[in-house]
Amino acid sequence: MASNMEALSFVRRRGGQAADYEEHWKREQSEEAILRLKTQGANAILISLMKGAGFRAEAEDIEAARRFVGLAHRHGMKVGGYIGASIFHETMFDEEPDSVHWLQRDELGRPVHYNPSQTFRYMANRNHPGYHDFVKRVLKLGVGELGMDFVHFDQMMWWRLPSASYTEGDHKQFAAFVRARYPAGRMKERFGYPEMILRVPEFGFVSPPLPWSEVVNPLMQELMHFRSQTLADRFREYDEYIHALNPEAALQANPHLDPSSNNGVMYGVDVPRLLAHGDTFTSEERNEPGFTADGRLISRIRTYRAGRAMGKSILFWQQPATIVGRPAHHVLASDQRLRLAEAMAFCGNCLGLTAGLDVGNVPFEPEAQKYVDFYWKRNSLYRNAEHAAEVAVLRSFASTELNGSGVLPSVVLFEQSLLQAGIPFATIYDRHLADLGRYKVLVLANQDALSDEQISRIERFVRGGGGLVATGATSRLNEWRLRRPRLGLSAVLGVDSEPGRVVRNEAGKGRAVTIPEIEFAVPPPPPALYYTFRNEFWKLPKNHATLIDAVKWVWNNPEFTVDAPEWVAVEVSRQQDSAYLAHLVNYRLTEPALNIELRLRAGAARPVREVVAESPDENEPRRLAVSTAGGILTVKLPRLDRYAVVSFRR
Repeated sequence: MASNMEALSFVRRRGGQAADYEEHWKREQSEEAILRLKTQGANAILISLMKGAGFRAEAEDIEAARRFVGLAHRHGMKVGGYIGASIFHETMFDEEPDSVHWLQRDELGRPVHYNPSQTFRYMANRNHPGYHDFVKRVLKLGVGELGMDFVHFDQMMWWRLPSASYTEGDHKQFAAFVRARYPAGRMKERFGYPEMILRVPEFGFVSPPLPWSEVVNPLMQELMHFRSQTLADRFREYDEYIHALNPEAALQANPHLDPSSNNGVMYGVDVPRLLAHGDTFTSEERNEPGFTADGRLISRIRTYRAGRAMGKSILFWQQPATIVGRPAHHVLASDQRLRLAEAMAFCGNCLGLTAGLDVGNVPFEPEAQKYVDFYWKRNSLYRNAEHAAEVAVLRSFASTELNGSGVLPSVVLFEQSLLQAGIPFATIYDRHLADLGRYKVLVLANQDALSDEQISRIERFVRGGGGLVATGATSRLNEWRLRRPRLGLSAVLGVDSEPGRVVRNEAGKGRAVTIPEIEFAVPPPPPALYYTFRNEFWKLPKNHATLIDAVKWVWNNPEFTVDAPEWVAVEVSRQQDSAYLAHLVNYRLTEPALNIELRLRAGAARPVREVVAESPDENEPRRLAVSTAGGILTVKLPRLDRYAVVSFRR
């Protein structure tokens, strides 16, 4: 996808652009620009629909969009419309006088600014009915009148607490939300009193960071759920309205998705709730792919897998985001081929944001362009491919979000061990515990807060033949973060409390391992409510081998395994009964990986007829020799430069 999302009127108001920026912007409205973008591999482009200044103030931009949509459609290019999440009070308060009530306001009643340098932008309150109606008018313009093919909502998130909304409307909605969750008879159990005045809880601070790390106050816990649920509800309503206008139109958003942060508390972004709606998402996280001198594999794989968990593609900037005439404000220091390889392997079926004025119209280097060309030439490798990982890593809301600093380091580092051991895994969330049968191993990395219902489902999974690996205080608390007298999963773990040693146990047809803790090689950042476990801390834990041995011990008859260096990451997918695909990415730029051995359990119904390796680094596909022993097919990939996909064709 290409991006020319900024309205010319906004660029002028913001300032700082090149003196001749308008000339660049107008050139991007031409037929020549559309044809150039197509040669760069883009089949869709994002342009401005409504930045937030109002229909009258943005009239010229809207007319430019109208002309561009018609031109792009004549050349088979899809067009999306950008919608901002802020209100430009200098123009909107005049055009829409009621918009003064559409704002997020903090505890002191002050409007929340977009940032300190753009104080002309107040953040809108998506829960206000007036703003919701305004958004519907924008959608009707873009999809219904201009004929746009998709809509992109920027900043699809709430601003950080205590910059929550404290209007009377917010208090009423929050009270109704809580009472619906705790009807008569349960209020006392949850909050201590059978009846109380329910309002958005105050934090007593005017700006982050808040000086505590775990959310234990029950009303504050409910606020985290309220923010996450109402954000998802508004997005669902946008989705439904767009499809009422045009069933073929798509919905895209840009929330904060970095899985090394507890975004549910930070921004009200709960992946399973928000990504249940819409079609694609974008992410601006800074985890540039590579393999460091101290042995850390840095990647955006976790974000891609969050999207795959919900059946959605996540688009990253594959070129440095910039303003013409200024240095890039989103610097990408990693290798272009590696960024594209990572997208091809882990995204599903999308390369990301690759071209346009928002990346300075800089084309890819010739070697990287080969990857774009390969993707389109061999796109059948990426279509209709279902994630085939047998290992799942749970991120429960009550654990990972409400106790970010106590849980995220363990989750991220267990994932890091799996990545660098070449074990494909799926990210799952609370709702996916109802479908554990599709996996063979469940990893609970210090998932300290689980409900009784979740524990029952996990126990059934293990007794039915599944494997469980639990670390730290997993299942010690219930979903309200209240301490149990013994571990909730003690019946399958074989221990009542956190052990001081590794414990292996068999329960029914399955196996479970309890590991006392993830042993950090580098001390994590100090505890905080808003927590990010940055990639400088992603060094393999001291007990990495213990973690991987535990996974292998509980894993019953794995379908796929690989022997590869720790700087090679692997993804697996399945295209119905026709092929099993293994994507391999070499994150070490200095040398190829040699003689990688891949093993697949032979299928009885549709035997494998051939195994073929393809790569944009090679001119032709390579057929690999297959050996079979004990029902296992084994092939060897002689050389991996950046990226290859190995197809076990049935």
